[in-house]
Amino acid sequence: MADGPRVTPPVSLVLCLAIGLFGVTAADAGAQAAPPPPITIGRVTIGGYVQADAIFSEAADDDSEPAGTFQIPRARVGLSGDITSKVSWTLVGDFANLTSDGRILRDAYVQFTATRQFAVRVGQFVAPFSLERLTGYSKLEVIDRSVVGALLAPSRDAGVMVFNVAPWRGWLTYGAAIINGTGQNRADDNSAKDVVGRVAARVPRVDGLTIGVNAQGGEQPQGDRRRIGIDLNLEGPQYRVAVERVAQRRDVAAATVDTDGFTVIGAFKHGAAHRTPHYAGYELAARYVDVDDDAVALESHQVQAGGTYFVTPQLRVLTNILIPIGDDQPRHSVRWWSRLQFNF
Repeated sequence: MADGPRVTPPVSLVLCLAIGLFGVTAADAGAQAAPPPPITIGRVTIGGYVQADAIFSEAADDDSEPAGTFQIPRARVGLSGDITSKVSWTLVGDFANLTSDGRILRDAYVQFTATRQFAVRVGQFVAPFSLERLTGYSKLEVIDRSVVGALLAPSRDAGVMVFNVAPWRGWLTYGAAIINGTGQNRADDNSAKDVVGRVAARVPRVDGLTIGVNAQGGEQPQGDRRRIGIDLNLEGPQYRVAVERVAQRRDVAAATVDTDGFTVIGAFKHGAAHRTPHYAGYELAARYVDVDDDAVALESHQVQAGGTYFVTPQLRVLTNILIPIGDDQPRHSVRWWSRLQFNF
């Protein structure tokens, strides 16, 4: 980590900002609605989304970031269907390739749902870890995930997972997986496997509040890697506030590298009382990220804030400003980031 002071806003200030975002009374439920009607061809269901971005940055001192760019970060198409009443399959590909190094395959698994409280998934899937990582892009209130959800949590990997498809007695959700630990579309690099687990429970007598606990451990070619996390999510029709903390310890070249960070996000959601062909509502959101990394590569201290305009429940335009705090991090320029996203 770089020496010298860095300015970090008080957590209480961030919490006040997050809570203040939904202090306005909304006339209707949030703009986010149910997913679009399924597209079916025979026994196959088709769905997906496309994202188009415009990113403009102030010039970085080391010229490590382009001053402006347009890109298609994701263009995903998914197919799914039932083999029997209890066995289903899912296949998802991403044809943008900007964030996948040319690896098109995303999800590819077969699922056996014995009951709503016990299901088994075999193949490549998102491991059960991190509230932010498990929040889909149709629900995420800011543009993209932070370092915590993107790099301090396992993403897609090959393995087997057991989980429940509906909360047990309406309050407890669990997931546990054994995975290679190498990431999506990558061959295993050792004989060891990673164990990943998450348990989330609704808090009694507090409407909309859920607490989640996450853990991952496994041996890598360089040594052990261990991750633990905890998150709180308070959600209602017009708001969401979430806090998540993740800690990681890796053995690298006979040294121990620690990474520890948290995020706080608050969002106010306003659905249109009377939708038109060009307006379904809007959202306002702000997120604070604070991650310390011994190796600096994952260092991140920033505020991200902006809004979302829903043209329809499936078509939305997001605009965010990302303000770094201090320059002891790989990306340290102010960015203006806009995204057009269409779900189908």
